[in-house]
Amino acid sequence: SGYIFHVFNNLNFFNVQMPPRREPDHPVLPQATVVAQFRDYHPEKFFGQGDPRIVDEWIQGLEFIFEVMDCPDRYRVICAQLQLTGDARLWWNAYWSMRPGEKAGCTWDMLKELIREKYYPTYYRAEMERQFLSLKQGTRSVDEYEREFTRHAAFVLDLVRTEAQRAQRFIDGLYPAVRHNIVGHGTQTYARAVSIAQEVDASIRREAIHDRPQPFAPAQASTAPPALPAAQPTKEKKRKGKG
Repeated sequence: SGYIFHVFNNLNFFNVQMPPRREPDHPVLPQATVVAQFRDYHPEKFFGQGDPRIVDEWIQGLEFIFEVMDCPDRYRVICAQLQLTGDARLWWNAYWSMRPGEKAGCTWDMLKELIREKYYPTYYRAEMERQFLSLKQGTRSVDEYEREFTRHAAFVLDLVRTEAQRAQRFIDGLYPAVRHNIVGHGTQTYARAVSIAQEVDASIRREAIHDRPQPFAPAQASTAPPALPAAQPTKEKKRKGKG
């Protein structure tokens, strides 16, 4: 029995689960320092315009700055609030005045969702969703299609919440010959799907140009010197002829 206990004891020793390695947290910076860094990027103000495109451009602009700064989420809300002005600030203050004690729990994702709900009219969302679902590459290049896809996807995030959903939607709208080549590569990330589509699209277009019938070549101009005009008979020769 002592031997068995010794064996099990050793097994337990080797099966001890080590605690997961924690990633280092962001260094704790004073709020004023983070705000000053944020303002150095000259972020846009948001006045509460009813144009969803302006809303989306404003959010994307802040997202870019936050990523460059590696800004912690707890400071993103603070920085974004500073850029609300006019009607947008009035709405924001009124919204939280009716929810005392809840504002401290607001995250950057929550802020974006609240602003989109407020400034994206229902009819506009429905129209953008319809356009997105019917979006096709058509005769456009993959680059042009991808730009249009990205612009529409920003308004229908519920349809492309995961990498797989985004990639599949993009692939579904590709020109059939391009789409079939991507499907043959198996499951793709969005970036990989775009990259393969660009390569296939460029190859198809090159082949189309190569196989296109060439127009008849224009007749080459003669390099011989121009012929001299025929000599005209003189008056003297004309008289002799009469005699």
